[in-house]
Amino acid sequence: MNRTKENYSKPAVSKDISRYLLPDEVATAKVELRTYPNGLRVLSERVSGASSLALGLWVNAGSQNESNRTSGIAHFIEHVVFKGTAGRSMRQIMRSIESRGGYLNAFTTKEHTCFYTWTRTTHLEESVSVLFDLATRPVFSKKDIENEKAVIVEEINGLEDEPDELVFELFEREVFGNHPLGRPIAGNARSVGRFDRDKLLSFHNKHYRASDMVMVASGSHQHDALFRAIDKAIRHVPPHVSRRAPAVSKFPRRTEAERHFPRAAGQQSHIILGRRVPGIQSPRHLAINAVITIAGAGMSSRLNLRLREELGLAYDAMSFYAPFERVGTLGLYIATATDPPNRVQRAVREMRRIASGLITKPISKAELEHAKEQMIGGLVLPMESVTNRMMRAAQNMLYFNQYQPIERDVEKIVGLRLEDVRREAERLFGSPREMILVSVMPASEENHT
Repeated sequence: MNRTKENYSKPAVSKDISRYLLPDEVATAKVELRTYPNGLRVLSERVSGASSLALGLWVNAGSQNESNRTSGIAHFIEHVVFKGTAGRSMRQIMRSIESRGGYLNAFTTKEHTCFYTWTRTTHLEESVSVLFDLATRPVFSKKDIENEKAVIVEEINGLEDEPDELVFELFEREVFGNHPLGRPIAGNARSVGRFDRDKLLSFHNKHYRASDMVMVASGSHQHDALFRAIDKAIRHVPPHVSRRAPAVSKFPRRTEAERHFPRAAGQQSHIILGRRVPGIQSPRHLAINAVITIAGAGMSSRLNLRLREELGLAYDAMSFYAPFERVGTLGLYIATATDPPNRVQRAVREMRRIASGLITKPISKAELEHAKEQMIGGLVLPMESVTNRMMRAAQNMLYFNQYQPIERDVEKIVGLRLEDVRREAERLFGSPREMILVSVMPASEENHT
């Protein structure tokens, strides 16, 4: 089968980054990228010193591709394909990798669905086969669909018992409004209850096509062995079909300044102060990351030092930046007890002061240097795992359609300038009206902020 082929080589570590990254700190990788005539893209990363293999089959289908009536269907399909395919029963799927001492799993995000394995390299062919089987040959039996509905609804209901997760879902709902990114990945009990085989097949036939898929392998394998296995498995992958680009949904222009969601039980309040920001493809991406690292990433951050260590107002205090392709969310998060009654009010006031303080107490050169080290560590340390390498390589393929060596990302981080990061802090926190406060707290406390 004809394939276009690209090779990548490890870039040299430049003088500018040599004090941040040692020449051999990240394992050398030989990389090949091939695109099949049907549109399937495959990235093979052979990692020096690796002794296992991580494979991921990624599909450009997530909750943002759904309508209100089909909310949760991408996640539902990710679950139900494990019940059986045209090539394997449920038991055969479960045993295909597990019986070989490996790991098989899947997950759905708002933008993608991923099926992945982690195995000994000797099981490469079986791993490739089962991943394509799951993604392209589901049976979708009526019995399995009905059984899975109960499981998913239980999962949805269980979120109410996890306020530290619920507050993030509610925050995204408020920030994104009626935009598809504002809907929960699992959907809701009503939409899940409407799913049937026809609806699942319709969504699957539309989105699970070769041009919407990326296969990434990271580990100790041989490139040719991977491509031979894919050549065998690819015959079931539907080819590319041109279709009209979906209309781009608009984000809400304004949101309420504060939204509080009372719960019947619990002793803690979970609070987010944040906003909508540019996503991973924005040139501002790294500067945003630096600002949010300084604000609340780690024990030495401004947020944690003030709220937890100095004032004892929060058990958990952190910042976050969650970018999607073109847009994302950013914020400060705390979990605090509701007793005494004014504790939540004090904590919120301090959160707002820390946000504005990123401008009134400008970020220092030392803070930026610490942030660079944290960001580089966050890139380099996970690369000890072939699964993490696979995930990172896949993100670069999905968002930028290319392989990006770690060294290039480190160069960009090292190149961040203090004036640019300070300017980004002003953009993010200079307009308090752009910020929204979302909280999940015991019902008796809902009016105390």
